[in-house]
Amino acid sequence: MKRFFYVVIVLGILAGGIGFFLPSNQLKSMTANATTPFDGVSRVIVNKHYWKNWWPGTVLNDSTLAFENTELHIDMLLLNGFKAKSLNTNIPAFLDLQAIATYNAETALTFNTTFSFSNNPFIRLYQYILYRSEQKKYEQLFKNLSLSFSNVKRVYGFDIQMGKVPNAYYVSVKTYLDHYPTTEEVYASIGEVTNFIQSQNSKVMNEPIFNIFKEGENRYLLMVAVASDREIPTQGKFLQKNMMLGNIVVAGVKGGYDAINKCKEAVQFYVSDFRKVSPAIAFERLITNRLQEKDSSKWITTINYPVFQ
Repeated sequence: MKRFFYVVIVLGILAGGIGFFLPSNQLKSMTANATTPFDGVSRVIVNKHYWKNWWPGTVLNDSTLAFENTELHIDMLLLNGFKAKSLNTNIPAFLDLQAIATYNAETALTFNTTFSFSNNPFIRLYQYILYRSEQKKYEQLFKNLSLSFSNVKRVYGFDIQMGKVPNAYYVSVKTYLDHYPTTEEVYASIGEVTNFIQSQNSKVMNEPIFNIFKEGENRYLLMVAVASDREIPTQGKFLQKNMMLGNIVVAGVKGGYDAINKCKEAVQFYVSDFRKVSPAIAFERLITNRLQEKDSSKWITTINYPVFQ
């Protein structure tokens, strides 16, 4: 019995001695590049409304996030990152995410995790036994954050893609109104253009596109255009419009006017963040026939923004 007691004492002293000489802090620093410009990354970090898009866990409130059963409190929100601390972990951890713009439209990410161990040598030894698993958790967190900030949909909220202009030849019509155009008025103009194209022994090649501009008090300009299979010269109000078969930014959106306006804003951010130069204005393409589908939550629309590269 005494021997067992002595063994316990020796092991306790040994454990305490080991714990005493273990470092009280450990810093883990990780770096990666996100394939999104800094402006886009910074925007979604600063705006808490976007957190649920890119955070690879759960957003509990406007200052508390969760990842793998660990709650993190945001202590400081910066233009280029944030500082946070863990709330319910075996080892207190302090996190520091920093983002820096690079020359090639990417963002360099640095993630520092500082582990703070107990002053009690026995508890410190126990924490070091758990240290590797805790470290792996934050390594996975940073990996997921890097993937999120490289994901266009997570940063901008929509699946924005680079594509090619599909049609070169268009016929368009301009209509001035003293009110915001109704769906019926939009499709009435589209119908006129469609009938004109067919009257010229030509074929309609794609879904119609349109734009609405407010030019003053009670003055709106509606522009609709329909693609044809060949160039049709201008005749009266039916205007010939040719489009370069170059690059175009395209984003699809499902929903009514609020969703469409959010998508337009996201596409504008994307074009601005990636420093795209446009030879033409953006436009909507009506994938869903809104006259036939009255439920706006089911509308499919694409936002299209021609760019040089």
